[in-house]
Amino acid sequence: MTAFAAFRERHYEPYLQYAALRIGQDCAAETAVAAAFTELAVSWTVVLGSTIPAAVAWDILHDHIDHAVGVKTQTSAPGRAARSLQLDAHVLHRRLRLSSERVAEVLGVAREDLVGLLPSSAAPLE
Repeated sequence: MTAFAAFRERHYEPYLQYAALRIGQDCAAETAVAAAFTELAVSWTVVLGSTIPAAVAWDILHDHIDHAVGVKTQTSAPGRAARSLQLDAHVLHRRLRLSSERVAEVLGVAREDLVGLLPSSAAPLE
């Protein structure tokens, strides 16, 4: 569980900031993030066995936030995941002012793939 504790410590704050932006209420954001980390803790061994654990964790967080704001997750829509990830990258980088390295880490994507996620009109990454 040391790995989980380290992951939680490293990701809690950006998760909470992102949730607060999406949900608009601090208490509801804290509840969504707590629920996401609880789900992660329960399935941590499986998450660690995945190809990209941080991406799995981000998806879990996203599902809890979507539920909190009343958005139904539609995994069958083509391109939905890519559009959502693109918006998330933009919010984390531009609104929360996370470095490109940190955004890639939080989303669970390679840094070189991050450039393609941000809108072409966006200023270059630092």
